[in-house]
Amino acid sequence: MDATISVICFKSKTLANGEHPLMLRITKDRKRTMKSLGVSVHPSNWDFDRNEPKPKCPDRKYIQQIILKVKSVYQTKLLEKAARDEDYTAETLVKE
Repeated sequence: MDATISVICFKSKTLANGEHPLMLRITKDRKRTMKSLGVSVHPSNWDFDRNEPKPKCPDRKYIQQIILKVKSVYQTKLLEKAARDEDYTAETLVKE
């Protein structure tokens, strides 16, 4: 089974400035691993249905650029693992 890679706004944690951190979520075999992207966003600027910043978000381009970069790095790791037929878990993928 392939792993899924997504970026979510982590609503369970609220930072001191009222924003929520953006987290990379990797799921494989029903096991989840999360990694912070080092970016936070105010909940009013995040579209929770589509998991992306709203068009009116002040840092929209910057956030989208970070999301695209991180997702492409992990997609590349997944493709390399699949090409070599290596076994991996979501946790080992993040730790590499």
